[in-house]
Amino acid sequence: MNFSVLPPEVNSVRVIDGPGSGPMLEAAAAWDGIGSELSSVANVFSSVTSDLVGVAWQGPASASMTNAVTPYVGWLQAAATQAEQSATQARAAATAYEAALSTIVDPGLIAVNRSQFVSLVRSNLFGQNAPAIAAAEAAYEQMWAQDVAVLSGYHTNVSVALAQLPSWEQALENLPGLSGQSAAKAIAGAAALVPQEVRQTATAASTAANGFVNKIVIDIFGTPPSLPVPATLNPTFVGAPSLANRIEVAGLWVVKDFLGLSGIENQLGQPGSPLLALFASNIPPISLFIGNTPPKFLPFLFGETVQHTTFDGMSVVQITPAHPSGDYVVAIHGGAFIFPPSIFHWFDYTHMAFQTGATIEVPIYPLLQQGGTAGTVVPEMAGLISMEIAHHGAPNVSVYGDSAGGTLALAAVEDLVANNETVPASMVLLSPWLNVALNNPNIAFVHDPLLPVAPGQQIGEEWAGGLPENDYLVSPLFGSLKGLPPTYVYSGSLDSLAPDVVVLDQDAAMQGAPISFVLRTGEFHDWILLSPDGFGYLPQIEQELGI
Repeated sequence: MNFSVLPPEVNSVRVIDGPGSGPMLEAAAAWDGIGSELSSVANVFSSVTSDLVGVAWQGPASASMTNAVTPYVGWLQAAATQAEQSATQARAAATAYEAALSTIVDPGLIAVNRSQFVSLVRSNLFGQNAPAIAAAEAAYEQMWAQDVAVLSGYHTNVSVALAQLPSWEQALENLPGLSGQSAAKAIAGAAALVPQEVRQTATAASTAANGFVNKIVIDIFGTPPSLPVPATLNPTFVGAPSLANRIEVAGLWVVKDFLGLSGIENQLGQPGSPLLALFASNIPPISLFIGNTPPKFLPFLFGETVQHTTFDGMSVVQITPAHPSGDYVVAIHGGAFIFPPSIFHWFDYTHMAFQTGATIEVPIYPLLQQGGTAGTVVPEMAGLISMEIAHHGAPNVSVYGDSAGGTLALAAVEDLVANNETVPASMVLLSPWLNVALNNPNIAFVHDPLLPVAPGQQIGEEWAGGLPENDYLVSPLFGSLKGLPPTYVYSGSLDSLAPDVVVLDQDAAMQGAPISFVLRTGEFHDWILLSPDGFGYLPQIEQELGI
């Protein structure tokens, strides 16, 4: 068989989809049993007749009986040896299969490669994905070559095992008193079973083994990153988190319980709280973890320059890579409207600039305790995005926001649409806070290890200022989705904000909005930035931002 003409999608499944090595191992055990029985019968037969002839039975009749029995004893001994040889070859075929199974390319890896390839080709509007497309194709060709080599070796090894199988038809023809034709009919069906089992070595044991290995891999590393699903295709929560993520979730529960019992959680919803003033102070050592400028080691590490500019009185941090591409990302940080950017934000922004060549613009908007409200901050944010578009062109500008930053991002772009202004090329929202009232009844069913709902409701009410909480400037879930650019939303099932993401999905489907969703089971709030599982999504997000 010429395996080289078949793609790895076919060759890998041919190995995995079938009864596996189980039937051959069962056949080997059966042949071992038959060989043992035949050998035992031959020994008993020989012993009984020898004792009988040597002690109690003498004369011509005894000699005649001995001559008649000897061929049968010889045949039994030969058949026992032949059964042992058959068992050996059956095990050899099973071993060949197990070796092939352990080295064949996992169909899941092939599917991920093809999905990435399709995604890269579809988004390759300006040829920017050419190197990544070439790399994906090279990896696919390597998978193809690996599968061909594995299956060719497997076919050779099994052919050798089949060639060495002894002929049971010939053995039965040599059985005294049984004609060759009768022997052939008696054994033909049984003899055919061995090559048939070899041809069917594919799924029983392999499925069990493959399933066990996959379970171990998923339990440790989680499932591979999911591609975005358009709202019209009914996206649902899928996948499984990694072991590291689950450990992090357990730790977050401890921290959340401590904040609740200590009373710190209650202070988060009070704009005049000394704790909130401390968070916004931008003084060392707090500024190393949450502050209005990236820690100095990050731009130094990535070879970038950091400038502080202003727009309409609002500070803007500009992160410029060593080799700018001409693309710009307005990155709006989260933090429940009460925290400055965290070190996780700054690492994400500096890493993104380094990886893509895009210049990252980070607005340091006034926080709630600094007098910021939706009615003042959202129009200002829309103005900043509009200015970037005017200076660099809409195709070169995208918007990126997480949590409360996702609120501001979506509300600002909705405001641009409402005022008939040009929108950016694309937008990515990570765990967005879409309805600040947090009054979706399904929130009660979410086991969130990070976000406390009651303080969030207090903050949302304060953030609304004099506006209703269902005003789109406050809660963009209630704004029109028509006219938005391609938008990608990431959310996890352990996030209290996820129920409103589901509502956004339903609204987007009804309005025909170009919004796609990545919904992951077992992920918590802002998991892209805070969880080890999120790091694998950064290249995908950068592509979605067009950088």
